[in-house]
Amino acid sequence: MAKKITDENGNTYVQKKPFYKRVWFWILVVLVLAVVFGVSGNKGNSNKTSVSSSSSAKKAETNSNASAPTENKTQKWSQSDYDGLAKGDIMNNGAGGANMDDVIAKFGKPSSSTDSSVNNMSTRTSIWTNTNGGFTANVTLSFMKQANGTYLLYSAASTGLK
Repeated sequence: MAKKITDENGNTYVQKKPFYKRVWFWILVVLVLAVVFGVSGNKGNSNKTSVSSSSSAKKAETNSNASAPTENKTQKWSQSDYDGLAKGDIMNNGAGGANMDDVIAKFGKPSSSTDSSVNNMSTRTSIWTNTNGGFTANVTLSFMKQANGTYLLYSAASTGLK
């Protein structure tokens, strides 16, 4: 309730609550804090999702680790590197696309990888983050599993490359 104040001339004024004593202010504070902690909490979870993938994905990651070079802290991608990737035909199981092992050998291990399977078609989406030292630069590549167990590139996306 607002206080009514009467001055010496008989005028009545209503004294409003300060904004920090209003309900809408505290609801806004809680929402902002939830968003800030939610965003900062997801940074550590991106690596956990690749660790908690299926056993076949762990086996594939173990095999690719043996052939991959020592991982660099900053993965060096340029726009010309990205543009030079051969993307295969999605309707033909990625035929003609770049081999995932070759991409890993050139650019290092991805920051995260996710395996999925739909209609007997297995795919792996790998993400290289903070590429070229840029905070917002990343490369996302999708590979399709072949009958011989290799993966071929069929889709690619990037942001922030120079």
